[in-house]
Amino acid sequence: MLANTPMPNKIQIPLLNHTPVVERDLPTAPILTALLGRPLSKVDRKGCQNGTFCVRDASTKGDYTLTIRFGERNKLIKIFVSGGRCGFAPEELKFDTVVQLIDYYKRNSLKEYNRQLEIELLYPLRRPNIEKTMWEIDGVHSVEHLLCQLRGLHAARTRILRFDDQISAELDSLREELQRKRQARAAFSAAHALFVNQMELITKNKELLKSEADIAHLNINIELQQRRLESIRSQQEQMNEQIAAIEAHIKESEQSHSELTPKLSKLHTELNQCEFRLCQMNVPQATVERERQEVSFLTDAEPEPLSRILMHFHLRWQPDRFLSVDCSKENGMKIVRALMDCNPNNSDGIFVIRPSSSQAGHYALTISNDNRIYNCLIEHRDVKHPESCGYAFLNTKLFFPTLVDFVRYYSHCSMKEHNSQLDTRLKIPAFKGTL
Repeated sequence: MLANTPMPNKIQIPLLNHTPVVERDLPTAPILTALLGRPLSKVDRKGCQNGTFCVRDASTKGDYTLTIRFGERNKLIKIFVSGGRCGFAPEELKFDTVVQLIDYYKRNSLKEYNRQLEIELLYPLRRPNIEKTMWEIDGVHSVEHLLCQLRGLHAARTRILRFDDQISAELDSLREELQRKRQARAAFSAAHALFVNQMELITKNKELLKSEADIAHLNINIELQQRRLESIRSQQEQMNEQIAAIEAHIKESEQSHSELTPKLSKLHTELNQCEFRLCQMNVPQATVERERQEVSFLTDAEPEPLSRILMHFHLRWQPDRFLSVDCSKENGMKIVRALMDCNPNNSDGIFVIRPSSSQAGHYALTISNDNRIYNCLIEHRDVKHPESCGYAFLNTKLFFPTLVDFVRYYSHCSMKEHNSQLDTRLKIPAFKGTL
């Protein structure tokens, strides 16, 4: 455990890609170049989607105004700048630069600032004469982080596609069964009507009989027909209950299917964006395809209970918030210790994932708990391994297809099963991130 050290004003760790975003002249920042001085109200509103935004000079010198399209209206939010920091309120200057603020709210909802603004900054408004797409890279990005993000997104989409296929097959089966039950109910209804007519006919014939023997025989027949009629009515009721249960099951499955559709659409968009960024960074398509194939294999081999759990666990962070590609064990502990000193009342669960210093190809988790810092090996087995493969704590059997899924799971579940002294979750990633 490291000794407590005074908290510096800014964390300055050498050889890391996660240092604070360098202050830039705003007119040169990619997302702002075409925005300053061009109010959103000047744009044809019919072509302006919710989430379209721009930043321009405010009426007060040195400040800016963020304009965002939301609910068919333009919302104006002032960005205060003071002492080299900026934010939406003078008392909450959380960001080093306006670019950093924009990057953050491209990934996080503005409801953090205003509960009524449940939307992210989605579409930067561009100058009409500059052909740029929504896939343009803004900020500093690492190929390793983007590949990690690609794996996580592909695993999430593969799970949803698999369950969506299961739901579709189940719906087909349920609809066929419903059709059979409805046909059977129709047959019971016809049989019921037939027996009712027979009972009416027998009752009329009884009035014409004189012989006691004939009347006795007819009474026996009437009792038999009544029992049959009651049996048909009972089967009708059971059939109605079965049909109602199947219809309810179909409705529930259709609801599940409809809930998966927008998730699939969102993941598809994010995957396209990630692949486009990798293409812009000259990553070969063969590399991207190889990553996708490996993740598909690992996800298909994933136990279904774990898949269901991961589908419902939300992950709030992009890989560049928690993953460092060039961080040593010593620097990782310095980062976590500095953040612990900065957050004395909330110092458990601060973490960074880094390459293992002792075992090539593996990773290590540096995490705080109970005022101590722990380093845990994350084993990585590729698909060639004869046993379970993926990412897992050393000497455990719970493997995940991607590092993103590893973080997703342990951000919701305690790590005490791995280490009894680590009764905490992954709570606070070490970096601000730029993805």
